[in-house]
Amino acid sequence: MKDIRILIHHHAVAYQGASKAIYLPSFIGRWINALSDHMMHIGLLLHESETLRPEQDDVIQAKNVSLWSLGAPGKTWDRMQRINRLRKVCAQAAQQADGLLVRGVTPRQMNVWDATPLHNRAFLLVGSMLETKPITRLTFWGIYQSLMWRWRRVEVLQMARQGFLLANSPHLVNELARLNRPATFVPTNSIRLDEFAPFYVREVAQPLKILFCGRVVPEKGIRELIHAMAKLNLIQPCVLDVVGPVEPSFRLVLDELTKELGIHDSVKWHGRIPYGEALFSFYRQADVFLLPTYYEGFPHVIWEAAANCCPVITTSVGGIPALLTHEKQALLIPPKDIEAIVISVKRLFSETTLRENIVKQAYHHAQAFTVEACARKLASVLSQEWK
Repeated sequence: MKDIRILIHHHAVAYQGASKAIYLPSFIGRWINALSDHMMHIGLLLHESETLRPEQDDVIQAKNVSLWSLGAPGKTWDRMQRINRLRKVCAQAAQQADGLLVRGVTPRQMNVWDATPLHNRAFLLVGSMLETKPITRLTFWGIYQSLMWRWRRVEVLQMARQGFLLANSPHLVNELARLNRPATFVPTNSIRLDEFAPFYVREVAQPLKILFCGRVVPEKGIRELIHAMAKLNLIQPCVLDVVGPVEPSFRLVLDELTKELGIHDSVKWHGRIPYGEALFSFYRQADVFLLPTYYEGFPHVIWEAAANCCPVITTSVGGIPALLTHEKQALLIPPKDIEAIVISVKRLFSETTLRENIVKQAYHHAQAFTVEACARKLASVLSQEWK
């Protein structure tokens, strides 16, 4: 693929300052940096912010990556103006590229797809077509979001007829097959091999340190986790560290819940932590990483926990059971099951051999899914398809 010039579109927003350095959220920036080793040139078809945002914590180091700015993300009322600008930029960028990759589902995927006149086109799906859906609220905005969610998935199927379809978990490949859309498995990740902690199995702390990392939204099972914490604290002292962004209104709801359950002082809110050592230290200090999510493609946080020797308890949903085996690399539980969380935590800390084996197998398993390995796989697959 060293002779391929590729355009990549994603909903992440970039920032490019006076130095011309490109800043991106780490989950996409690290993937781009790794992929640049396998491409002649990468052009990023992204919206651009006017100022550097906290989440834009990764800078593109590669010299063969450039930004084709789609302008500011904008608002609903300037949609047509933004689409016209997008079409012009995509048409211009296509003159200097050999192929297009859209990583989504993303709001402007079909506009970018249609406006980029290239024969070689691929779509990388990173979320479920059937399971993931917004919580419909009976408001104008809630109904609008629900309709847009459904329409964007229709768009994916439309694009699949015209290009090459990829998915970041075997589960999504099977899901697409049921929709008569063949796809190829290409994993995604953010963590590099050189960031893996030296392997070790830590002693269990007192009190038990439980870690949640991710967007703090109802669909991640945070309420169930807090209820489980209350039950666990009746058995032995526990502390829950919550790392990730949370809307102030939802934080108030969760604070009230912790007070009602009598564990307000046992839940620590850390907000968003920059990717890298500051984040990894939370995994290295935790006794267990818990992600009781309702649905997923495959969450990068699981690989981050495994790379930092932190045993994982998570739900058997989406792409998770396709890449993790129960009682081998993790303990897998049903979603929305408070009692299953409690039982699994007790098992993990009463069965020493089980805990040690999970840490060891997950650590070595994660080494096959580093961001470097994911970039090599994607480059190889596109090379075969676009040759």
